[in-house]
Amino acid sequence: MSTPVVLLIPVKPWVRAKSRLSPQGRTIGGAEPPLLAEAFARDAIAAALACPSLDEIVIVTDQPGFSVAGTQTLPDEGGGDLNVALSCAEARVRAARPEVAVAAMCADLPCLVADELTIAVDEAIGGDAERAFVADAEGTGTTFLLAHPRVVLAPLFGPGSAQRHARSGAAPVAAGVPTLRRDVDTAADLEAARDLGVGPHTRAALTA
Repeated sequence: MSTPVVLLIPVKPWVRAKSRLSPQGRTIGGAEPPLLAEAFARDAIAAALACPSLDEIVIVTDQPGFSVAGTQTLPDEGGGDLNVALSCAEARVRAARPEVAVAAMCADLPCLVADELTIAVDEAIGGDAERAFVADAEGTGTTFLLAHPRVVLAPLFGPGSAQRHARSGAAPVAAGVPTLRRDVDTAADLEAARDLGVGPHTRAALTA
C-alpha cells in the first residue's frame, strides 16, 4: 500500500508577493507582479492536482478569497515567516492524519508539470532518507521538501536553503525535474521559465 502524501503550498498575499520581479514597481511582460504571483500559484497548484502521488493538497495562505477546487486551505500562522507557517500547517495536518507523509512546495513554479512532480515525490517517499528535498535551478534554494510519516518536516526555506536542508539530513532528489526546479524570483528567472514553457495562467497574465 502506498504512503499517502499531503502537500502544503504556501501562497503569500498578492500585495507582498514577487516584489523582486519589479523592484521599481514596473510591469514585467505587461503584467503587474501581484497578477503574476497569482498566475504562478494557480499553474503550480494545477500541476499538483494532476499528480497521482499526492493524496491531498493544502494551500497555506491569508490571501482573501483565494481557493482552488480540489484543495484544502489553512491559515498562514507564520506571522510573515514562511518556515513557521509551514510548521504550523504541518502540525494541523499531522494531528488529524498522523500516518501521512508531509511535503511542502513553493508556489512560484509556473512551468511545473505533473509528471516531474510525481517523479520527485516518488523518489523522496521511496528513498532511504526520512526527508528529501529538490534544489532550485541555481542549486542554492529549495523548491520542494518531503518528510516521511511521523518525521518532522523541519523546513528551512529561504536563501541558501539547499545547503541547510542537506546539513539537516535531508537527501537531495537526484531526478532531472527542471520544471520543479525553476522557481521565479526575478525577471531573469521569468525569462528562463518562459524558455521552458509556462502554464496557461501565466501565459494569460503575460499576454493580457
